Amino acid sequence: MGGGCSKSSKDDVGSTATSSHPESAKKRDKVNEAMKEETSSKAVNATPEEASLQTFKIKKVDLNENEMKTLKLDDETEIVVVRTSGKLHAIGSKCPHYGGPLGKGSICDGKVRCPWHGASFSLETGDVEDYPSIDGIAKFPIEETSDHFIIKGNLKDLRTTGVVKPLSKEDKSSNLKVIIVGGGAAGFACADTLRKEGFKGKVTLITRECHLPYDRPKLSKAMSVSPSNIILKPEEYYKNADIEVMKLVDVTGVNIKKMTIQLSNGDDLEYTHLVLATGASPRRITFPGSNLQNVFYLRCPEDANTIASASKGKNVIIAGASFIGMESAAFLIKDAASVTVVERDGAPYRRILGDKVGMRVKELHEENGVKFKLETTIMECKGNGGLLEEVVLSDGSCLKADVLLLGLGVVPATAFLKDSGLELDPVGYVNVDEHLQTSEPSIYAAGDIANFPLTLHSESSPQRTSIGHWSLAMAHGRTAAFNIMGKNRPMKTVPFFWTQIFGKSIRYAAQEAFTVQLLTDLKTEPQRSKKFQSVKKSFPGFDMRSSIF
Repeated sequence: MGGGCSKSSKDDVGSTATSSHPESAKKRDKVNEAMKEETSSKAVNATPEEASLQTFKIKKVDLNENEMKTLKLDDETEIVVVRTSGKLHAIGSKCPHYGGPLGKGSICDGKVRCPWHGASFSLETGDVEDYPSIDGIAKFPIEETSDHFIIKGNLKDLRTTGVVKPLSKEDKSSNLKVIIVGGGAAGFACADTLRKEGFKGKVTLITRECHLPYDRPKLSKAMSVSPSNIILKPEEYYKNADIEVMKLVDVTGVNIKKMTIQLSNGDDLEYTHLVLATGASPRRITFPGSNLQNVFYLRCPEDANTIASASKGKNVIIAGASFIGMESAAFLIKDAASVTVVERDGAPYRRILGDKVGMRVKELHEENGVKFKLETTIMECKGNGGLLEEVVLSDGSCLKADVLLLGLGVVPATAFLKDSGLELDPVGYVNVDEHLQTSEPSIYAAGDIANFPLTLHSESSPQRTSIGHWSLAMAHGRTAAFNIMGKNRPMKTVPFFWTQIFGKSIRYAAQEAFTVQLLTDLKTEPQRSKKFQSVKKSFPGFDMRSSIF
């Protein structure tokens, strides 16, 4: 395990590892006792309303073991009927994330997985088992006769896409204080899980942005989107869940001994548990002319909106053929005069998906008007009156440029931890164990900044890595929340990522594109790494079909 921590016990909050600071260790002992009392009561699972129930009798269809079918209850209402492990289940037909058809997904190990983005749900409870969906699915009583399926429910529930689990409230008498630093996927998922699982201590979410947590992957896919349209939950949710959200605040330091954090507004806050989920920042580079107007990085909604507006009718240069670069190119080409992608490698995505996929993606962009300059880099920007006009490349050529978007990777946003005493790797990622605990047992790290042990091969030890995937960050936040509550949940999931360009999609699972299917959308052969079987052995409950839809 990373960070020199030992594995958590079932009764302890976090880990049994001994802190190097006696003062914080004493505090933690008191916290452990308080947590044992507080987590003795469990949250009640959500159930459909019993009032106004209707009985729907529909003609029975053949349904084999581990098979599901979408059936119509009326002209407006569909339901998915599933048979697995000898039991019959009736669930809502659409994934709460973005409405994916669950009936076209997959069943494995008592879960149904959405075919679009890989979210999975328990067939027994309807609860979320894997992200990116935040809410669960509706589940209804079902019986079968020789000729019919009989389903009970009211139309409101049957037509509801998602089910929100009951949220606990803060008990003012509790001494427990969880501070979550970062309003991204991991930070939100941690706060959300704490309240859904019955945590009654104080929960504070700190973000440097002016927005509530939002769907960050949308920024490069729909760059003109309004921030209010992509927030994960409205203001009312945080009030109902007693989650304090502090906006426009940076954390400038962490004092492990005192168990406090220092804020940019001058305040100090005490914690019993601290979750670091600050994410990654765009890698910023300096070269002649890099400070000219209309040279951009993409990190927040304001960046995306400004770039989209500035690009209309203009010549746009994008440095970097990463997912952000390629998605941005696909969006901007609609209104820009021209879009040119400059990439030092020989193909987009080459290091992740290989030459064949990369070149097909390049062709798809070119078919839609995007140009490429490969195996070269930007050396200089030239302008007039402080405004960008031209970029000079390493191959000696010059390109007219009104807008430059630099998408050259990211770095962990952990500079404030430099003198904290926490164990960081040489790049600045925070070393954690399988429970997302750092070298200090009361502190967790989740999301892009976490350097965690990823188990992908049953025949070898977990390999420590950091992965910047949205769904994985949410899984990190959830795992941290479970372990704060003493549930002893190790982080075990297969990383899953998707991208969409010109209405076509690429989805891959695990760390190195263990399986990629482009047959349907991009008309090229599916590619599978030789490690595919190792993934199947390590995670028999993960159905790769959700990744190769």
